Amino acid sequence: MAKRLYKFTKAEFALLALQGRCLKISTIDDLNDPFDLYSVDTTDLAVDAFLEQHIMNFRAKHGLLCFCRNWDNLLLWSHYGDGHAGICLGFDIADDSACDLEVHYQPNVIQIKSAAEIDEHFMDRLLRTEHEGWSYEQESRMFVGVNVPPDANGRKYMDFAPQLTLREVIFGVNCLPSHFEPAIAILKDFPGVEHSWAHMRKDSFLLGRRTEAPEWFS
Repeated sequence: MAKRLYKFTKAEFALLALQGRCLKISTIDDLNDPFDLYSVDTTDLAVDAFLEQHIMNFRAKHGLLCFCRNWDNLLLWSHYGDGHAGICLGFDIADDSACDLEVHYQPNVIQIKSAAEIDEHFMDRLLRTEHEGWSYEQESRMFVGVNVPPDANGRKYMDFAPQLTLREVIFGVNCLPSHFEPAIAILKDFPGVEHSWAHMRKDSFLLGRRTEAPEWFS
């Protein structure tokens, strides 16, 4: 079974992703929560030093892709989807993929008694732990190696295949024809990939989808 995950982005970045069939890999330093990888009680100096070494090694070797588990997340459309003017890319990944980590949200940092508890199981837990204030992001993460060569601007990318299979493209409520028309043209090279437009439902604070362009853009 495959799991559907969604990537919200500005329209121009979505077009680049579709053209190159790849997504930009973020570094740990790109994350907007300073507690990422530090969501643990480190008042014990031995724990602090041991964990810091583990984190340094991890940061040097790994980057990540961040996804949402739902396409109709209003706040993510606003924050990462350029005020609903952006584009949401829907991917299928293997449900048993070791690279897919659903983030767990909790009110307090992880408690640990000694550095001896820092093992592979602990690091897995640490990678997926955030404060409950971030729960609106409904985040899943894919950690990947960063041994691929960077482009001229120092950015690194991960190809769609084989771990990511593009399945759908959703245009935001405010996405302009100057952005969705080129995207639709590119999608001709993606057999079976569906596209649709998000729209505001009239009966609730929810988004719906339709397969035809909004009337005010026709």
